[in-house]
This record gives sequence, C-alpha cells and structure tokens, in this order.
Amino acid sequence: MRLIVWLGNPWEQYKNTRHNIWFTMLDEFVNSNNLWSFSYDNKYGWEAFTTLLDWNKVVFLKPMEFMNKSGWPVSKLVNFYKIEPKDILVIHDEIDLPVWIVKLKFWWWLAGHNWLRDIALKLWTQDFWRIRVWVDRPGDSSTQSVADYVLWNFRKEQIEAVEDKYLDIEKFVFEFLWK
Repeated sequence: MRLIVWLGNPWEQYKNTRHNIWFTMLDEFVNSNNLWSFSYDNKYGWEAFTTLLDWNKVVFLKPMEFMNKSGWPVSKLVNFYKIEPKDILVIHDEIDLPVWIVKLKFWWWLAGHNWLRDIALKLWTQDFWRIRVWVDRPGDSSTQSVADYVLWNFRKEQIEAVEDKYLDIEKFVFEFLWK
C-alpha cells in the first residue's frame, strides 16, 4: 500500500496561494485519472480516499490542518494501514529550487520546512519520498517574510507556469508507484 500526501492549507482564503496550489493539482490528478472523489472525515480532520492505481493500493490524503501540523494526520493513516515510510510520497512547495523545477527525492533534508519536520517527527524518520515543486521566492528587495509570502496568491501568469508543470508532477507520482 502507498500513501500520497498533497500538502496545503484547507480554508478557502488560501485556495490560490503558493502553499495550496497542490490541493488544486491533486483535484486535477484525481479528475484526469478518473479516480474517486475525496470524503471528509470529521473525526480525524482530513480528506482522503483509497483506490487502485497501476495495480497499487493507494491512499490519497489532504490533511485538513495547517501545513505545519501535517504530521498528525499522516502518522494516523500510516499507523492504521501499517504503511512503510518508503511507501509514502509527500508533495510540497519549495522556494529554494531553480525556476519551475520539479524534483522527486528520497530522504531529502528538511531544509527548514516545518511541515516536513512535523511529519518526520511523527513518523520517527525522514525516509519517505518527496516531490518538491518550486513556487517562487520573495525578491531580494522585499521586506516580506517567506512565511507571509507563501500565503499570498500567485499571479495569473505564475499559476499558468505551475499548471504547465502538472504533467511533470503526474509523471513523478507514477514513477513513485512503480518503485
């Protein structure tokens, strides 16, 4: 069994922010691959569903917590289904990659990402897969903090550039499933 976690913040005001573009991409992935839709679990505060994809049983998870608290729902599902860390894929934004790069990595350092740190702490390991997608960084002259910046909306042309990377993300999801 595999677990694919798409990180974001759950509330409407964050819909088009750099942190949340992955929830939009996940919905696109689900629709383009004719998969089931998500159901909300009020007890655990997540949206999830389980399906077969390329002969793999896969759980798709949208933690309905702030990104920095993503470890709790991830660890709950991992413990329930007895999923090995090597069978977990976390998709998240990354400001320190070159422009519009998408990378699939195993056991990548946490790089100051509080959401990855929270997941690693709750799982007691960093041995899980990640898809890191570049989402821009505040300019050198900006007085805005990175934390505030990732909660700002993309400009229209930036959303289009990220959407152009959707096929790369989908390719890496299937590459992860075939490993």
